[in-house]
Amino acid sequence: MQLADSIPPFTLPDQTGQPRSFADLKGARGLVLFVYAKDNTSG
Repeated sequence: MQLADSIPPFTLPDQTGQPRSFADLKGARGLVLFVYAKDNTSG
């Protein structure tokens, strides 16, 4: 995956349990999404 690649659509529950999709969160100024490897893994 390259920096300019798009992320696939996804839906996850928020802190209240309501489903939120990437489209719900993405605003006119963009969205910063940080993803890291599971703790205590070699990745």
